[in-house]
Amino acid sequence: MVEITPSLMLPYHDYYTCFGIFLIFQAGLVTTLSTRTIVFGATNPKGHYDPDQPLSVNTALSGPLLSRFDIVLVLLDTKNPEWDAVVSSHILGEGEYGNGKQDEDLANIWSLSILRRYIGYVKKNFKPVLTKEAEKVISSYYQLQRRSPTHNAARTTVRMLESLIRLAQAHARLMFRNEVTRLDAIAAILCIESSMTISAIIDSIGNALHSNFTENPDEEYAKQEKLILEKLSLIDESPANGLEGFN
Repeated sequence: MVEITPSLMLPYHDYYTCFGIFLIFQAGLVTTLSTRTIVFGATNPKGHYDPDQPLSVNTALSGPLLSRFDIVLVLLDTKNPEWDAVVSSHILGEGEYGNGKQDEDLANIWSLSILRRYIGYVKKNFKPVLTKEAEKVISSYYQLQRRSPTHNAARTTVRMLESLIRLAQAHARLMFRNEVTRLDAIAAILCIESSMTISAIIDSIGNALHSNFTENPDEEYAKQEKLILEKLSLIDESPANGLEGFN
């Protein structure tokens, strides 16, 4: 792994991407690098993190550079008594596990090798395409972000639209299908919302660090789906229709 500091990053006008190729023009050097890979990056804030300031100010990274990441998660260790209680209970509870119960729980979990094989298979064999329903959800969210008075100009570009499509397609592959459905579009929006910090439009996302697996994921998804569709004005006013009134 190569550690790259902001001082080593090239100015925006000295590089650009095109058809999966990273083109660099610097100091008389012209070269191309393949970008068909996943890039993970991590950085610390410049001094004390200020939640009222945009991410580019807190990290001293330029907006165009940040916009190249599909998801940017800000992990803030805020003082939250409820979350501290959850963490401490989990850590203390690990020592109370009986071997029998732990073995039983692990028996229902895929091994790392099976998980790798599954991800490799769906990545190779599934090329999901967007349905009209998914297109409408993604397009409506992108337009709403563009109209939002708190939108981050560096993040709410065409790259956000591309990120939404990539994330929705990735979720469809994970769910073993070749069509991007409304569920996949909603999942992509939830991922983007978690990384929007001050410009999120869904109030219930919260701190990405202070989240865990819900007891009833179907019920939690239905709640988030209804909230997002209401924000996007994609549910009919008629109360009899509910989510079936998606228009």
